[in-house]
Amino acid sequence: MAGVVLQVDDLRTYFYTSRGIVRAVDGISYDIERAETVALVGESGSGKSVSALAILRLVPYPGKVVGGRVLFNGEDLLQAPENRMREIRGHGIAMVFQEPMTSLNPTMTIGAQLAEPLRFHLGMNGQSARQRVIELLNTVGIQDPERLCRSYPHQASGGMRQRVLIAMALSCNPEIVIADEATTALDVTLQAQILDMLTGFSRQTGASVLLITHNMGIVARYADKINVMYEGKLVESGTCEEVMDHAKHAYTLRLLQCVPRIDRKDWQLGGGEGRPEK
Repeated sequence: MAGVVLQVDDLRTYFYTSRGIVRAVDGISYDIERAETVALVGESGSGKSVSALAILRLVPYPGKVVGGRVLFNGEDLLQAPENRMREIRGHGIAMVFQEPMTSLNPTMTIGAQLAEPLRFHLGMNGQSARQRVIELLNTVGIQDPERLCRSYPHQASGGMRQRVLIAMALSCNPEIVIADEATTALDVTLQAQILDMLTGFSRQTGASVLLITHNMGIVARYADKINVMYEGKLVESGTCEEVMDHAKHAYTLRLLQCVPRIDRKDWQLGGGEGRPEK
C-alpha cells in the first residue's frame, strides 16, 4: 500500500551547553513511504541518531526539539501528549539501538523483557505472551528460544542480544522500524543476517525501515532512498541509484570513496583535513 507514512519537515534539535548552542539537527526534511527502506547516512556526530531520537521525542537533556514537524500518518508527534507517545513508541514506531547491553535491562530475563511490550501494547499475558515470545525468537534465528527466555542479557552473545532487540522491535508489528547503527559491532555475516530480517519483515508486513548507518556498502544493498547528513543538515538526497552512481556533493563522494570495490585498483580510505566543499 503506497503513501507517505512518516514526514519529517524542517526538524531542528539543539543542545544548550555551557559552551553555547550545538545545532545537532538543523532543518532536515524527508519522507518515508510505506514498505520503503530509507537510509540516513553520515559520519559519527553528523546528527543521525539525534534526529531519530527526536522523531520519538527521546532526545536527552540538554537537548531540545526547537522546531519543525514529524507527521506519522498525518499526526504531528511533536504536538502529541506524552500518553499518546507511549502508545506509538514500540507499536507504531519501533527502534533498534546500536548497543544491546545498554538497551536491555540486566536485572530481567530476556523472556520477561520481550513479554513487556506485548502486555502493554497488545494486552497479552500468561501463556499467549510466552508463545508469542518463542515465535519471535524463532523468527530472528535463535536456535533454543526457551533457554534464552530464561537467560539474562549478560548470558547471551552480542549477536544474540542484537537479535533480541530486533525481536522486541518487531513484536508489536510496527509500521516503522528505526535501526540506529544496529549492526555496527557485529561481523559481516551477522550484519547481513540481521538486515535481511529487517527487510524481510518490511516485505511481509508493509512496514517501513529507517536505516541509520555510516556504511555506504550496507546502504547500496538494502536502501531504496538515501539521505546524506553532514553537520546537522541533509546535503544530498535521492534514490539509491541516483546517490550511489551520480553523487553531486563532495561529502557524499568522500563517503563513497571509503567503500572498497573490486573493480577499483586505486581504492584508498577517504580522509584529509578541512570541510567538504559544497
